[in-house]
Amino acid sequence: MALARSEIVARLLVVYENRILLANQRGQTWYFLPGGRARADETVEDAARREIDAQAGLDVGELDFVGCLEDTHTEHGTIVHELTTVFAAPLPWAAQIISNDPTLHLASVAIEDLDEFELRPAVLTGMIRRWVAGRRPLWRTVTPTA
Repeated sequence: MALARSEIVARLLVVYENRILLANQRGQTWYFLPGGRARADETVEDAARREIDAQAGLDVGELDFVGCLEDTHTEHGTIVHELTTVFAAPLPWAAQIISNDPTLHLASVAIEDLDEFELRPAVLTGMIRRWVAGRRPLWRTVTPTA
C-alpha cells in the first residue's frame, strides 16, 4: 500500500482536578483526545479550539503545549501519515460535559484509571501522564510496523 495522505491533527487535553476528557466514536471500544484535523487556513491552536467547541461546546482560553507525535496508520485501507499536536486547557468554569455530536461519546476519566482505556494513538497515555506529573512537553515518533 502506498502512502495516500498526510494530515495535521490538533488534540486537546482537557484537565480538571484529577480527571481528563476522552472521546470515542459510539460503538468503538477505543478512545482518543477530543480534536480533529487542522484546516489549511487555521493554526493548530485554532483547530483545537474549533474542534472542542464543535464536539463539546467548550470555549477554552489559553492553551499549553503538551507535545507532538508523528505516526503512520491505516484508515479504511488508506495509509495515513499523521502529525498530532496536543495542547492542554483547564475545563472552563461551570462547563457541562455533553457531546454535541450524536456519533461521539465524551467521558470524564480519572487519570489513575487511564490504563483501563485503549487510547489511540497508544503513546498518548505516556504523554498525558508525563504532562500531568510535571508539565514536560514530549515529541514522539512512532515508526510504522510492516
